[in-house]
Amino acid sequence: MYLSRILLAGTMCRNPYEIHRTLWKLFPEDAQAERDFLFCLEKSERTGALIWMQSERRPAVSHNGAKILGCKEYQLKLQKDQRLRFLLVANPVKTIDDENGRTTEKGDIKKCRVPLIREEEQRDWLSRKLKPAAEPEELLIDPRHPLYFRKSGMSGKIKPVVFQGILKVAKPDALVELIGSGIGPAKAFGCGLMMVRRV
Repeated sequence: MYLSRILLAGTMCRNPYEIHRTLWKLFPEDAQAERDFLFCLEKSERTGALIWMQSERRPAVSHNGAKILGCKEYQLKLQKDQRLRFLLVANPVKTIDDENGRTTEKGDIKKCRVPLIREEEQRDWLSRKLKPAAEPEELLIDPRHPLYFRKSGMSGKIKPVVFQGILKVAKPDALVELIGSGIGPAKAFGCGLMMVRRV
């Protein structure tokens, strides 16, 4: 995997989905490729943003509006019972039946995602997502401002949360896979990237 620090400039920084589209352009074109990167906002201002990006492929070249400040290859080597400090920007949600009773073409009631607001629910959500790979030992939860976005003419909103603390590794291979694939929904909007380091 590769970890990169990216500087973005321009109006795209106001829309997380546009950030995602711009980051795509940092990789060589491949019609068969699926999204194989995760990112999170380190710092955002009206005129620019600093981004951390984890990717399977090395970003190739800086693109208009995006500059690669640094990129390094790394391989996670974890051990059972190892303790790691972690930081994760995530979108903890639950799925419920559509409140208006709308149905799908097959006649099933549509499902929709709603944010988990209470801290106890957010803690439980993270524990479920990490099992059986790891267990949080210390945890701080910090809500972020809602993110508003536009995609294909539709507008939406997500409520990201910053989880940080210390976790204990239970199954090293499972945790490496989880970190590689990302945690929870809204990955195209800067959620799901968990960064870890030794305690």
